Amino acid sequence: MNTNRIYKILAFSALIAEFIIFFMLFGKIRNLILEFNPSANQKMIYIFLIFAVIIAVFLFVLTIIATNKSHSEEKYSNKGIIINEQHSKQKKVEDNQTDEELLDVESYIKKIIPKEDTKLTLVKYTEKLLSNLAKEFDIVQGLFFVKEKESDTFNIIGKYAYFGDEEPKSFNLGETLSGQVAKNKTTLNLKEIPDNYVTILSGLGSSSPNQLIIIPIVLEEQTVAIIELASFKKFKQNFSDLFEGMSEQIGKALLKY
Repeated sequence: MNTNRIYKILAFSALIAEFIIFFMLFGKIRNLILEFNPSANQKMIYIFLIFAVIIAVFLFVLTIIATNKSHSEEKYSNKGIIINEQHSKQKKVEDNQTDEELLDVESYIKKIIPKEDTKLTLVKYTEKLLSNLAKEFDIVQGLFFVKEKESDTFNIIGKYAYFGDEEPKSFNLGETLSGQVAKNKTTLNLKEIPDNYVTILSGLGSSSPNQLIIIPIVLEEQTVAIIELASFKKFKQNFSDLFEGMSEQIGKALLKY
């Protein structure tokens, strides 16, 4: 039973009780008036009775109207809350969809991949590519490993904002996190980086990013390079999709060195 119905039952019960009490008191008052003043005008007494009944009914109607209005406002308010929640959810979905649409692969290829007509060494090429990525996506550190042509070993070639005491270590196919990515040919997006895996040095001291993405560069079903990128911001799914569109072009560029 809803609240509105309960209020109506209580109001109606109060009206009935009021009539019963009123008629009992009216009878007593009438008898007392006639006892002390037999010549009293009974017509005025009945007019008073009718007037009292009208007031009681009027108050009852006001109670019902107020109850219905309160119920309507509450219902409208709840409906408004539901609509707002649905609107917020829809807006969030639309915002996410907008974020996904922001990455135009062709446009980013022109911005990120160094032009072929530039005379760059392999080291300069990879460092330029990492630098371009950093400008576009708030990358704080980047490493570029390239696979040796006659083995399964990946060696460090390009670096961005790396200031470690030692050079990043080489790894073999299937070894370490990067080696597993090279073997599986699937991007690995880490939201919790192992301790001391990446350290960023700046004028404010050292700090550790909390986001790391390891991207395989695959050409003709073979992983030819691995890119490691660290950031303090979350890497979205469309970032991985971007590299799927650029992977082949980067791989072909590496074949020229």
